[in-house]
Amino acid sequence: MIQTLTPFEGWTEAPQSDELRLIPIGGLGEFGMNALVVHGPKGLVLVDCGQLFPSEDQPGIDKIVPDFAYVEAFADQVQAVLLTHGHEDHIGALPHFLRRWPVPVYGTAFTLALVAGKLKEAGIKEDLLHVIHDYDRVTLEGMGIEAEWIPVTHSLPDACALVMHTAQGPIIHSGDFKIDPNPVDGRLMGLKRLKELGDQGVRLLMADSTNILQAGRTPSEALCKAGLDDAFRKTEGALFMATFSSNVHRIQVLLDLAYEHGRQVVLLGRSMEKVVNLARGLGRLKLPDDFIIEPKHAPNNKRSELLILCTGSQGEPMSALMRVLRGEIKGLTMKEGDRLVLSSRAIPGNEVGISRMLDAAARLGADTTLDGIGTIHVSGHAYRGDLEELIQTVRPKHMVPVHGTYRNLKAHGQLAASLGYKPQAISLLDGGQCLRLFKGGKVKMAGTVPVGRDYVHEGVDHMVDARIVQDRLILQEDGVVFATLMVDPDTRERVGEPAILTRGFVVLSDDEAYGALLRGAVAKAYDEAPLEVRNDDTLLYELLRQALRRIIRKTTDTRPLVVSMVLEAPKE
Repeated sequence: MIQTLTPFEGWTEAPQSDELRLIPIGGLGEFGMNALVVHGPKGLVLVDCGQLFPSEDQPGIDKIVPDFAYVEAFADQVQAVLLTHGHEDHIGALPHFLRRWPVPVYGTAFTLALVAGKLKEAGIKEDLLHVIHDYDRVTLEGMGIEAEWIPVTHSLPDACALVMHTAQGPIIHSGDFKIDPNPVDGRLMGLKRLKELGDQGVRLLMADSTNILQAGRTPSEALCKAGLDDAFRKTEGALFMATFSSNVHRIQVLLDLAYEHGRQVVLLGRSMEKVVNLARGLGRLKLPDDFIIEPKHAPNNKRSELLILCTGSQGEPMSALMRVLRGEIKGLTMKEGDRLVLSSRAIPGNEVGISRMLDAAARLGADTTLDGIGTIHVSGHAYRGDLEELIQTVRPKHMVPVHGTYRNLKAHGQLAASLGYKPQAISLLDGGQCLRLFKGGKVKMAGTVPVGRDYVHEGVDHMVDARIVQDRLILQEDGVVFATLMVDPDTRERVGEPAILTRGFVVLSDDEAYGALLRGAVAKAYDEAPLEVRNDDTLLYELLRQALRRIIRKTTDTRPLVVSMVLEAPKE
């Protein structure tokens, strides 16, 4: 059911006694930054607290986290954070949230192991973390809600769907999942428990829409083993394998194959080493003790006896794989007879960087083709067939697609409609849009609450203003123009001609004719300004800036960053 995006005027008032609010403050209309507020009359919880990775049009930004303006309005009601799994787009913003609201965080062991490292780096106490196990239930006393974690299969260990048992019936959040009948770790999705809940009656289902546009069923992770085995068999030299460090199941397959083919393993990349050590310590990854060697010891082995397992599948400039290609890792080089395999999908926007990386490997003599090699990557997200099975298993009264662009959410809503759901039983939410549930079955789309994005630059103890990001883009595209004007401190009359300096602008500073044009525009604007403007620095700077912007836009059709300065001339 499509709703007009209008403000929710009464959002600062607490929910009514029979009301429960669901408010996505991230993760809808986009991929990443997943965070859902569940707000009842006596308190609220956050389901996941993820980050968004910056794009090329956000230079200098390390990550993007949700704006918690809605939560701030109810700061004394925050009860807990409930986590579905440990991917960055679900846990990456936790340190920023917990600095402000140091509340209990509940999640499975592997999920919280990943969170613990983040909290340690941020100087936040790890005693906020509470480990739960599959099918555990936690009572949130202040809210009258009981949370239950149901195992699901995904691309990393311990992923769960979350059930919130409320006075209005169960509300299920699928988290990220696929239905894998043959998972690498043997941990099956809890479909039996989900069916039990469906038989009892589920009030609402929020389900992952990431792969709704893919027909059929998501392939099992086990399918990759044959294709990856092809890569081992067809590689005469060293095998360089790049994948996401969080994909522990894929890493287990690669370690098993390396053992079968008599290759020792070199781990490259800080995140790869960290995740492997965490997974191994928790028993989520199995490998022999003497199986992994240091990069510096790699030359002691024949190249045919090496698997280099590394990060960098997206062509990231500072990744371990790119450092190998630049010859920056002692003892490890890429040579003729080696092979580079990227066991991952290309995240949209990274295609150019990946192509350049593969080209660099080819120049060193490595084989980068996949000729004769089978499937080497499968998704961890449910295809259309899996999503259909989930809906039919749970049979919720109300359906809310989550996780993905509007196109994904709409397609997911259409799937629900094809299964017999009426338009009024399907809600397509956007970021910040509040869905109000009332006892008796009433559902109301209330409009939007304040939401946004906060930009994080590591090393800075505050959020980066969006205007700074915009200024960086302008500098990157059109450069900067500085205008400096000297005035008499007593009379405020102009002293001499303005000075113009440019950097990265389409016209160089030493272009005398163009410089004279800009100087004339600044001088004219100042000379014609009334005295009250000359005496107000804020008004004066903006007047001069706008005068320059107009003449620059008119003559060059560019929009550089314009900085105006007025200095008092020294007294003689």
